[in-house]
Amino acid sequence: MKKTAVSLLALLAAGPQPLLAQDIALDEIVVSANLGETEAGRTGATVEVVTTEDLRSTGDLRFSDVLRRLPGVSVNTRGGMGSQTGIAIRGASQNYVGVLVDGIDVTDPTATQVAFDFGQLTTSDVSRVEVLKGSQSALYGSGAVGGVVTITTLRPTEEGTHQSVSAEIGSHRTAALSYGITHLSDNSEAALTLSHVETDGFSNASEADGNTEADGYELDRLSFHVARTLQNGVRIGLNGFTEKSESEYDPAYYMPSDTLGRVLTHDQWLNAVTPIGDGESYDEKLDRESVGLRAFAEFKTGAFSHTASASVFRSKRRYFENEVGYFTLDDNGTENDPTDDLYGTFTSLSDNRYEGRREKLDWRAAVAVADGELVFGADWQREDFDQSGTWGELSEDSSSTGLYGEFTRRIGDLDLALSLRRDDHSIFGTFDAARVALAYHVDEATILRAQFGNGYRAPSNFELFSFFGSQDLKPEQSRNIDIGVEHEFASGTSVRATAFYLEVDDLIDYNRDATGCPAAALYGPGCYAQVPGTSRRSGLELSGELALTDTLGLAAAYTYTDSATNAATTWASVPRHLVAVELTSDLTPTLHGRIGLTAAMDRPDDFGTPVENYSLVDATLTKGLGEGREAYLRVENLFDEEYELVPGYGTSGRAVFAGLRARF
Repeated sequence: MKKTAVSLLALLAAGPQPLLAQDIALDEIVVSANLGETEAGRTGATVEVVTTEDLRSTGDLRFSDVLRRLPGVSVNTRGGMGSQTGIAIRGASQNYVGVLVDGIDVTDPTATQVAFDFGQLTTSDVSRVEVLKGSQSALYGSGAVGGVVTITTLRPTEEGTHQSVSAEIGSHRTAALSYGITHLSDNSEAALTLSHVETDGFSNASEADGNTEADGYELDRLSFHVARTLQNGVRIGLNGFTEKSESEYDPAYYMPSDTLGRVLTHDQWLNAVTPIGDGESYDEKLDRESVGLRAFAEFKTGAFSHTASASVFRSKRRYFENEVGYFTLDDNGTENDPTDDLYGTFTSLSDNRYEGRREKLDWRAAVAVADGELVFGADWQREDFDQSGTWGELSEDSSSTGLYGEFTRRIGDLDLALSLRRDDHSIFGTFDAARVALAYHVDEATILRAQFGNGYRAPSNFELFSFFGSQDLKPEQSRNIDIGVEHEFASGTSVRATAFYLEVDDLIDYNRDATGCPAAALYGPGCYAQVPGTSRRSGLELSGELALTDTLGLAAAYTYTDSATNAATTWASVPRHLVAVELTSDLTPTLHGRIGLTAAMDRPDDFGTPVENYSLVDATLTKGLGEGREAYLRVENLFDEEYELVPGYGTSGRAVFAGLRARF
């Protein structure tokens, strides 16, 4: 093993384009840090940027693999490609992270918590990613407590019509194919991407627990963007996507078939029930569909620049299960009495459907004032949640109206951004959020950054109205501070350090002892409930890039996170130490190599069960073939590490993928 590692490092020791520690050029424009486009060096917020070149360098197919290499970002995947995948930004989990794809809010209103499942997204049509960190409710409203991920799909960058195609095959009988076409002229632009991915996968339930049945996945996706500038100067556009996927998964909490028809004592039930496993029938299946559409117009009236948009996002999920289930009994054999420790079994054939819809209108204007810029506007959105099938019918909705504004100004060497927002929620009333972001230029190479803000997360419709929900819940409220310094040395070397602190009052989580939901009356305690008091999280984020030679580059990131809460909740389920290191090299004028290490240490127990640390190595070689063509070879989990990102769920051993890309 050591010989292999040494030979790989020697192979790379021959131009650096590291993906880690995205210390972007200070004059590069970012779109997520403020309400208006901002130079990266003029915002007090921390933003990580992944470009098209970064994506091509790694050759990643799963979008979550791109994120896990970034400073302060951790990824939890429950199995193989297509399985449920969440991220945490500086320890704040996915229900505290907003996600926008081409300006469309794609967080799922039917999910347990309103969040985006990153397991459904590949890199096939992605051209740029921005990860904005810290509380951003003053800009983005509810849920943006930990940060916001902004994804931009394929865009034209050269005049004329251009096409691209890519194909990949590899381990687990994985195949991926995508086609893109762009057009750019003086007054119009257009882009279209078609992609298909399929894989036989591996067992989503950990093979270490004796599970061997592979869980497959298949995805088809189309995304597009069109825009045109009219003769009167008005720019109009339309963008959107549609995708459909089918995946297999492993059931949770099922009974072996030999228990069917028996009455079990509590000890017999405890010995028989399987928390996560392959099951004994055909694979459980999940069908998904999602559609997003956004229309926009940009125009000027006097000194004011306006942007108006309307968007809609719709998601559908349908689950099929066929396993032996259980219910509680009293001494007389009556069903669903949670006061006694007897259990009956039955054949559980379930078909459950969840449909969600989000409609949003937004208008904003920008004007120069007081030697700075004022951006202000209003938005409205409505979320619908519909559940049907075996586990009952449920239909609920909520809406909110927001008023917001932001003033930015440069005062000497200080860039200042003051942001305010008021939301009026149909269930919870009003909430005010504010943010102050400061960037002070000590000199041309050094920037001090600071950000202070508060935020909130409204309970999801599932947390409020489902079988396990409670209508007594109220919004979580948070406060956030982060302070950092960034310095660029000569010859492409840079370092960045940021200290962060986040606290949340009235945290919402599943409480196994709570009784304030309909399910508790039938099955005993276990509901979504408020966690009393204040939950806190603090830490330090370090990242940097070092140009070792003209052709060899090193990037590294380290994140320390300390969590404290008043209950054993998922709030604290992030590693205390996260490390990512990447070495990149231009081996020849046409051959580029990279090798990366990601590691998680001091992982918190899973409700009392210790969780092991892990370290993973991956590598990519990219060979230019001339005339816009290139081939690549990617190896994941190079040393065949056995590990789990989420206890009980499987991960891949060593996997090898080969691909071709062409532009013409």
